[in-house]
Parts: sequence; C-alpha cells; structure tokens
Amino acid sequence: MSTPTTALEPALASSISDRAFRLYCLLVLRTNGWVSIPPVAAMCGLTPHQIRLPLAELCDAGMIERDRRYETGDTGRKTWHTYIRLTDDEGTWVTAA
Repeated sequence: MSTPTTALEPALASSISDRAFRLYCLLVLRTNGWVSIPPVAAMCGLTPHQIRLPLAELCDAGMIERDRRYETGDTGRKTWHTYIRLTDDEGTWVTAA
C-alpha cells in the first residue's frame, strides 16, 4: 500500500535538511498520534540527541508539534518526557459555536 503524495508534500516543498526529511518520512509512514523521542530515534538509527536539530527544523516549518510532559521515568523519579506528532492540518480550524 502506497502513501499518498499529499502526505509528503509539506516536506518536499520546504528547505529542510536530509536528516529532517528522513525523520518526517518515518513519522508519516510508521507513526500514528503522539510518540516519544527514543523510539523514533531508534527507528532512524540515531540517538535522541542526534534528532534534536531535525526535530527543531520540522517544528519551525510547522510540520510537527511537540508536547512536554512531567512524568515518572524508568527510575521512579519525575522527569520531563517529550512527545511529537505530525501537525494535523484538518484540525487547526476552530469555529465559534
């Protein structure tokens, strides 16, 4: 099953780096909704630190959005976790009731 070209058009029409484009394609093809940074980095074959700049590029271009949550980590201590997802163009318009 192929992905519609409309899903990749924002990335093709922007001037993002190759690594950011790879990350965007991975998010389009393999994720659905909010996902944390470590699994995405592992799917790209990178470390979470290495995808910080590509994530910033995609956020600046408006292609993804971030959500930071203060949660209990693996060690039992509270820490910040960052989640990302593709920007939902259809849900951005809000009409007043």
